[in-house]
Amino acid sequence: MPDPQTGSSLPSSAAAIEATQHWRVLEENVPLSHSVIWDLQRDFYAQRGLKAWNEDLVPSYITNNPFIAEIFAGIVTVFVQDCMSSPQRGDQSVSPEKPLRILELGAGTGKFSYLFLRKLAPLLKGHNIPLQLVRYCMTDTSERLIAEWRTNAYLQEFVSSGVLDFAVFQAGQEHRQETRGPLVVIANYVFDSLPQDAFAVQSGEIHEFLVTTSAAVDGQIQSFKDLRFSYQRSAVATQRYADNVWNGILEQYRTRLSTATVTFPASALQTLHQLGASSDGRMLVLAADKGITHEQDLALAAPEPSLDFHAGGRCFSQVVNFDAIGKYFHAQGGKALLPSKHFTSLNLCAFIQCNPGDEFTATQQAYQEALTTFGPDDLFALMSWLNAHLDEISLSQALPLLRLTRWDPVMLVRLFPVIARQARNAVPERSDLRDAVLSTWENHYPLTHDDNVLAFYCGVVLLELRFFSEAYSMFRKSRQLFGPSATTSYNLGLCCLGLGSSREALELMREACSLDPSFEPAQQSRWKLEDQVRTGEVELL
Repeated sequence: MPDPQTGSSLPSSAAAIEATQHWRVLEENVPLSHSVIWDLQRDFYAQRGLKAWNEDLVPSYITNNPFIAEIFAGIVTVFVQDCMSSPQRGDQSVSPEKPLRILELGAGTGKFSYLFLRKLAPLLKGHNIPLQLVRYCMTDTSERLIAEWRTNAYLQEFVSSGVLDFAVFQAGQEHRQETRGPLVVIANYVFDSLPQDAFAVQSGEIHEFLVTTSAAVDGQIQSFKDLRFSYQRSAVATQRYADNVWNGILEQYRTRLSTATVTFPASALQTLHQLGASSDGRMLVLAADKGITHEQDLALAAPEPSLDFHAGGRCFSQVVNFDAIGKYFHAQGGKALLPSKHFTSLNLCAFIQCNPGDEFTATQQAYQEALTTFGPDDLFALMSWLNAHLDEISLSQALPLLRLTRWDPVMLVRLFPVIARQARNAVPERSDLRDAVLSTWENHYPLTHDDNVLAFYCGVVLLELRFFSEAYSMFRKSRQLFGPSATTSYNLGLCCLGLGSSREALELMREACSLDPSFEPAQQSRWKLEDQVRTGEVELL
């Protein structure tokens, strides 16, 4: 029997259950964007808060790392310069009274926001633009997330300076701003989770997919895998949408594609329209997501709409039709900057809304330079291959990898075993490796308590490199985060020996022994120090 979601054959046991299962209809023949699944998805994120990423493992790393943060910060910096070089109506276009507003949709863990602002500040400073001319607002649909951001020590640096704020934002809701100025919208892995419609194009005709969703009569809905979806095609009226631009995009697909399944990002377009109206006419949208950026590739989509499940089926995403978003901006006199590559795991797209006479030439060039050479999808394709070969890497190869990822803590954790093994014998790489460790630590933003192991790893590498002062600071941080341990006290003692502080070194070795009497390296170091003190070889300084 075919699986109701995938069309593939079910195992015999599953087929038997399917044959006897009774289903209750939750909705029947409704447009996909009106389906109950979107409310269920919003409820999941509202209830789980940060746990959606920390415990449920909703994918986020590919858009929450220093590499992509640097790309976005570079493009935004040039956009600020473009805005300042062509003031609106002769006024100063960016000022404390009319700052550049950056609105991040679906900020989630806050990691991207933190890394982005860390990258943006020095870039703006390099162009004599104060960071205070920027107002960054992290948004999400969950009050619970907002409360967690407010207590996040890493974000407080930017909150205290007046640059960062938080707000609840629901896609599609009206977004009012008393002070209008240029606007930047950042949407990473957001549009793929907003309501979409779906259409089938065939032989010059276009039909809409209407979905019927059912659940087991006797079962609870614990995940989307507990639901059954079926689709029916319905003829599409000429004026399917209230917006004639949207209808024009559908008409282009009907006349230009012979056979295709077309998702239509209705909620994303509505949200961008409303946000654009809250600007002074100039808006830059940066979106990173899985999607289709070329019209002809729509012909290769699955014959029916499909959902990609995450977190054990408790949430889902869909491929984003970036081509439709680009057509919308072009129709409004704006610009669409789309990658030339086809079918990558991540598409980084930019869209510009502008006033008559505005070209944003430098912004367009910055996007092209960032994406045509080596993009985020290229990096992660390379890293997925390298994962199987990390044990074979030398220090002279590890350093370029850290540099390539823009000092990514995740990469340092992966490389730690091979770096720690070779660091003691490093000669030409010694100083560069120290700088790499310190730069990587600056990008530390833990999503779980266990992520703080980075402090210990940094300490070990610095100790092996004989940078005792820096290593000491890292082990102190590790002890603050995890509490005392024999290993940490022992390593702190070694740092003190390297710094010539024999009294503290002996105290720490004794502390390590008391924490773990069986920890032999600490015992040996303690006995040796005590003997040296007794014989006068070492003075307790």
